[in-house]
Amino acid sequence: MLLHAVSKFAVPLLACAAVALVGCGSATAPDPVLQAETFTGTLQPLGSDFKTFSIVYTQGTTDLSVIIGSLKNVSDGAPVSGITLGIGFGNVSGSTCALQIQQPVAPLGQELFAPNGASAGNYCVQIFDCPAGTTGCSSMLTEPVTYTMTVNHY
Repeated sequence: MLLHAVSKFAVPLLACAAVALVGCGSATAPDPVLQAETFTGTLQPLGSDFKTFSIVYTQGTTDLSVIIGSLKNVSDGAPVSGITLGIGFGNVSGSTCALQIQQPVAPLGQELFAPNGASAGNYCVQIFDCPAGTTGCSSMLTEPVTYTMTVNHY
């Protein structure tokens, strides 16, 4: 009789414990996965070009960075070095990238970070030669170049 009473309560208790353990495991947020998006394009002297990307990480803000990886002359494919271009992050507004963060001097190969990261949403990254009308700025490019840049985020 005592054995029957114990088994009568033991099965429901074990079932409750199993549900509790499974429930705890599903509450853990997934580990973020680094996304490295590489973009290519052509940049004209005194021009700009932008690309769009999306951040889907919803657990909080994510690190956000960009690296200009390579520059090559369009005319002969020769590597371009020793110059700096501008880079920035923003939101697409019509047919432009409305910059919210910009670094007017972005050396080739140096990773640049958005100071406060970014939350989930749609963004753009813009590369530019010295913007027209900027005080004390002259074009770094003497001819069109192809570029490669990589945006890193979670």
